[in-house]
Amino acid sequence: MSKIDDTMEPRWIEAHDSPWGIRVFDCRAIATAMVSTAKHSDSAEQFIALRNSDGAHLFGKRPEGAVQMDVNISYPVTLRALPDRGMIFRAETLDDKWDIAIDDGVVTFARSWTGEVVYNCDIVNLNGNYDVSTIVLSESIINESDIYYHVHVVNYLLFSHVFDVVYPHPLPLSEAMDEDDILMSSFASFGRKGWFATLDRFGEVSAEQ
Repeated sequence: MSKIDDTMEPRWIEAHDSPWGIRVFDCRAIATAMVSTAKHSDSAEQFIALRNSDGAHLFGKRPEGAVQMDVNISYPVTLRALPDRGMIFRAETLDDKWDIAIDDGVVTFARSWTGEVVYNCDIVNLNGNYDVSTIVLSESIINESDIYYHVHVVNYLLFSHVFDVVYPHPLPLSEAMDEDDILMSSFASFGRKGWFATLDRFGEVSAEQ
């Protein structure tokens, strides 16, 4: 039986006590309690302006300096019926860091405060699964020492934000982080959805650059 709910104290949970069978860091104490504030009024105004969007501001948009990675990821269609077009995750507060839209089989992931597009992926309903075969991202954010970090971020965002499944988000292998760094990075990147973090690369994810 997992001991994951015994406490929300920030700590490493070993693989044998983790429901995912991997070592994770518990970030829930920060994710569920910290409140985001915008330092500049224009950031708050931009966030508010985007709350009523039907997703059209993201349709057809690509990250700057985009490159494509070929991947092989699948999700059961039973998790959720996705629409053909529209928002499939909308940030409700400043503590939600992502807006996600779909348009004709392309999912677009954007930062909720700015509307900046960070990722695209294709998604196809096939034989009882949603299959993802390509991810598009800016070449400038790829770290050669941890090339597939962003593939795992997209996988996490689909599970956690789109399909509403509690799932650990990846930590970059290219940075040395103490526990305080993990908590702050987790919240900055994933807000109140960033419950658990991991250094492991796991799940049915394969990729070829």
